[in-house]
Amino acid sequence: MKPAKQFPLVEMAILAFAAWQSHDLLNAWQHSPHDRFAWLALLVWLMPLVIQIVRGEKISASPFMMGAAIISGTLGELTELHFFGHIALALAFAAWFRISWRSLFWLAAAVAWMPVLGWWLANFSGGVVLALRLALALAGTICLWPKIKIQNEK
Repeated sequence: MKPAKQFPLVEMAILAFAAWQSHDLLNAWQHSPHDRFAWLALLVWLMPLVIQIVRGEKISASPFMMGAAIISGTLGELTELHFFGHIALALAFAAWFRISWRSLFWLAAAVAWMPVLGWWLANFSGGVVLALRLALALAGTICLWPKIKIQNEK
């Protein structure tokens, strides 16, 4: 008899910690004109993970990425720089993928939903920033898509 699969409590606790460190995202998404619809980019960016969960694929989190999420979240708390909290959240989500060039590009595309992109593109209109956010998040998602498809064909 196979042992029952345990719920990943530690990984979920780290994800919750990272989400708490990123709680300022809600304020930025509500009040900043360049970040107003950045949550849509987050939804697009998270699609590969959602697809894996919906398909019922066995996934496990990388302890190295989870450790990096803890370190980044702690740095965010100590320095009071919200950017480190956003990085912690991205790392906590990225930990559920195997480390590869594709997953690293997907991780880099996380900047699409972070307020730092709005700051960098402050000279452009809100619509242009939103289009760039969605394009970047979609590029990261598409980068992981062939990998997911190939794994399912085996």
